[in-house]
Amino acid sequence: MRKMHSLAYSIAQAKLKGNPYKLNYAVTYRCNARCTICNIWKKYADSPEKQKEELTLPEIDKIFKDFDLSWVSLTGGEPFLREDIADIALVVDKHNPHLHMLSIPTNGSFPEKTFKTAETVLEKTEIPNVFVTVSLDGDESLHDQLRGVKGMWKKAHKTYELLNTIDNNRFRALLEFTISKHNAGHLKETLDSFGVTDYSRVVITAAHSSFFYNTEQNDLHDTSSISQVDEFLSLCGHAGIEGLFPGVYLRLLKKYLRGKPVSLKCVSGCSSFFLDPYGFLYPCISMDTPFGNLKESSLQTLLQTEYAQSILQQIKRGECPGCWTPCEAYQTILENLPKAAVAAYLK
Repeated sequence: MRKMHSLAYSIAQAKLKGNPYKLNYAVTYRCNARCTICNIWKKYADSPEKQKEELTLPEIDKIFKDFDLSWVSLTGGEPFLREDIADIALVVDKHNPHLHMLSIPTNGSFPEKTFKTAETVLEKTEIPNVFVTVSLDGDESLHDQLRGVKGMWKKAHKTYELLNTIDNNRFRALLEFTISKHNAGHLKETLDSFGVTDYSRVVITAAHSSFFYNTEQNDLHDTSSISQVDEFLSLCGHAGIEGLFPGVYLRLLKKYLRGKPVSLKCVSGCSSFFLDPYGFLYPCISMDTPFGNLKESSLQTLLQTEYAQSILQQIKRGECPGCWTPCEAYQTILENLPKAAVAAYLK
């Protein structure tokens, strides 16, 4: 049984102290896929010299001394292209005594390395909730087409199978299906291709536009995307407390895809941040407005500047891109739960 109550308690303690509790850290922008809905892989194709500027392990160690986080996501690019991904996870754990959730999304192209990394993290830390989320966009033919590389589905399938052999109640392997107009109508056959029967192991999100992905929203969706949300809601009952948040998220995602703004107070830049591979700290993955670089200034110094305060005021006024990606949405739901639930379930 995963100890999600420990995460909730840790987040509550952080809020009482006025501390941020979540960080999305892109450990690299390198990616071996060529995805239709994401252009992160183009960053180094266009500017290969930038790869040399990614944070080293000693720099990561120094930066994380400033945090006391409850929830960290090590993302990318493809995180497992970092040879030291396991060491990064251990550094994060070392400096965050209240860390209760570590998640790593992956395209699943490194089965053995992903498996060994998960085992290392579980062996050398006591993090109560460790997740590895494998991306799945379609059956074998469609998945490889959307990922732009032949053989990606087979590797993702092997990764997921290996991860499911880990017998540890602190660990769970998940699948993430990212809705777009390119895979609309293929949800059920996609999950069937992996033999999925437990839909609580599936995370549904939608393709987004931002400086991070370097994509445009109108190229990602049409009305068919909404039907995929409805289909998944019919498959997965989202029962119990653990089902509440994904249920609320998905119902609000439908409204977002219809062009209706999600009128909840965003907590990005206050409760959570995005850290890029070079040390620049952003309020989130959607706003191209960094507070500054953590290699040069401490977290508290960056957040106390006039410039940082102007960014926070901008978010407070709702003058931001208005995303609904899980990277930012889940903490917003958490801190606005009654209002979020009402907005989700009312027509």
